[in-house]
Amino acid sequence: MSDFNPIQRMLRWSFTATFCISLVIASDSEAFSAEPIRGVVPRAAASLHIDGRLNEADYRRALCTPIEYFHRDAANRAAQFYYLWDDEAFYVGLRTLDQAAYSPEAPLWEGDAVEWYFDVRRGDDFRSRSWPKERQAWAVHCFFTPMTLAELAPRFTLRPGFEEAISREGVEVAAQRTEHGLEVEFKLPWKNFPEFTPRAGEVIGLDAELSYSDGGPRSYRSFVFGSPLSVQQPANLARVKLVYEIDQHGWEIGGPVMMPMRIDVPWSQEGEPQVVAQIAAPPNGLEHVGRIVFQVSDLAGKVLGEFEASERRELASAGNFVVREARWPSALAAPGRFQVQAIVYDPQGAELTRVAPRMVSVNMEPGY
Repeated sequence: MSDFNPIQRMLRWSFTATFCISLVIASDSEAFSAEPIRGVVPRAAASLHIDGRLNEADYRRALCTPIEYFHRDAANRAAQFYYLWDDEAFYVGLRTLDQAAYSPEAPLWEGDAVEWYFDVRRGDDFRSRSWPKERQAWAVHCFFTPMTLAELAPRFTLRPGFEEAISREGVEVAAQRTEHGLEVEFKLPWKNFPEFTPRAGEVIGLDAELSYSDGGPRSYRSFVFGSPLSVQQPANLARVKLVYEIDQHGWEIGGPVMMPMRIDVPWSQEGEPQVVAQIAAPPNGLEHVGRIVFQVSDLAGKVLGEFEASERRELASAGNFVVREARWPSALAAPGRFQVQAIVYDPQGAELTRVAPRMVSVNMEPGY
């Protein structure tokens, strides 16, 4: 016979349910606060000279995020973002393939330009739901471009309505033309965020967007970490950590942005229909990468096959824009009936990182 009467049972059940709900809420809260780091940005070993030339040794060890390597017009789309920091500033390098660079006089972001999203707030408002307009808010949505019309004339501005977000002190933009496009450097000094102390281990909010003009009004846009939601919400920014250098763990967590991938079935083929898997090779980290294998699994997790990315394709003769490819028969599994991940190994055969297709709309219209 139970020692509890019906009222006691009800109270006990109510307490247990409340306790369990509290555990779920606490678990969700902990999961949110432990949201994964998306990339690590190494410290520059020497002071960077902002001249629009990505030839300093530090760019060879920077975090680099290739974008739009798989676009059908790669000669006007493919690009590489580089990220570094030191005690003075945060630095961004950009190398593009672009045959018709152009940016209108106003607004400058409606052409070949970068939209830059940056949040270094340390309180509860870090990566909040809205962009702050007041001065000394330490979160900024800004723009820079190498062009004024079709001429090389770099410019910087803040988002309209948010002009007081930072003082703009010491901001620099420089650029140069290359054989296949442009190289751009952007310096954002920490003095614009005086309550933030840059040091290894600090986590900041970040997104980078590249806009394209094709010689006229903005015709395309692409995001490195997030999506157009970053325009509305700092909450959509990636959590990125400042470090001294990119180590094994940095490769593991940063692989999806350092080596983005794509799966497709080409529309024109000879012979048996094939699926083509592509992955961007890191332009400044090829010595760290050995074999790349695309692992195909069914929806229950059973491995259907592994296919090595042994084909190498260059998008341009300079700039190290390289794609690695693998193929397998379409009959292996029908679209919608399989999953794919790229497993990247170092030259000694140890696993370096894993990458999956990115399921998010990042261009001019929703849909992918």
